[in-house]
Amino acid sequence: LFCKWLHLVAVISWMCGILYGYRLLIYLRENRDNASSKALLIKMSRKLYRIITMPAMGVTFLGGIGMLTLNPAIFQQKWIHVKLTLVLGLLATSIVMRKLLDKLAGDGDVVPTSKTLRILNEVPTLLMMAIVALAVFRPF
Repeated sequence: LFCKWLHLVAVISWMCGILYGYRLLIYLRENRDNASSKALLIKMSRKLYRIITMPAMGVTFLGGIGMLTLNPAIFQQKWIHVKLTLVLGLLATSIVMRKLLDKLAGDGDVVPTSKTLRILNEVPTLLMMAIVALAVFRPF
């Protein structure tokens, strides 16, 4: 139960970091011509990523690995393989968020539009919904 508790608390923190991080990217994109706003949003985004998002992701993986280690028979069930694949997608959204932050923090003109960032902001939510559904309903 400790591993499950740790995993759930960390997932909540990781998702908060991802969702707020993408929201900050949208604000950064929309305020990139305002030097003071841009500097503040970059600072906030980097701290969020470094202090909350990535550590929470690491603890999420530790809790998940702990549960899998204590119950290796779960690998016999197909739903866990789909769930772990979707978790890799969630990991990818975290990496993409960092790459977008670096791109938006620079002076390059080739950055996604606000609309594209808003769409990207929904991807982690959809992944989370599917991951939780798999864990709760355990289909297949």
